[in-house]
Amino acid sequence: MKRFLPYLSFALLFPLLAGILLAGYGSRAADDKPAYKQPANPEPQVSLVPLAPGGGEPIAQTSAEGRKMQNDPAAIEKGKALYSAMNCVGCHANGGGGMGPALMDKIWIYGGSIENIAASIREGRPNGMPSFRGFLPDEQVWEVAAFVRSLSVPVAGTASDTKQAK
Repeated sequence: MKRFLPYLSFALLFPLLAGILLAGYGSRAADDKPAYKQPANPEPQVSLVPLAPGGGEPIAQTSAEGRKMQNDPAAIEKGKALYSAMNCVGCHANGGGGMGPALMDKIWIYGGSIENIAASIREGRPNGMPSFRGFLPDEQVWEVAAFVRSLSVPVAGTASDTKQAK
């Protein structure tokens, strides 16, 4: 029996030491992860629906990025290509709607400003709109938002534009 005593104590001691070492390694690996950094340009707080918590007014801000992209023809063209490439036409057709809501009218569930549209693209919406965060860089989100926003803006000189002017 004395011959097996060293083996028995080793068999009991080894798992205990291995567990202590692995626990220490796990906590060290957690320390090596970089801390979460806030983006340099925080996203604007935008009104998503006409209701706000507590019955107050919704927050509606504009952003410099939105103002820059909204009327930029090059950004709108890039957004049009991305709209097709990301298969937005699968749900929204060519802006006229389908499984997803129409984008050519003036009815916007979550707000029709370019900031609201960019937030919808980035974060997604309940009941079908996926989030494109992580799939599209911010600049491309703004380009798609600029194109989508341009779909509901009447073109000067069209019949609908002249009816509104009267």
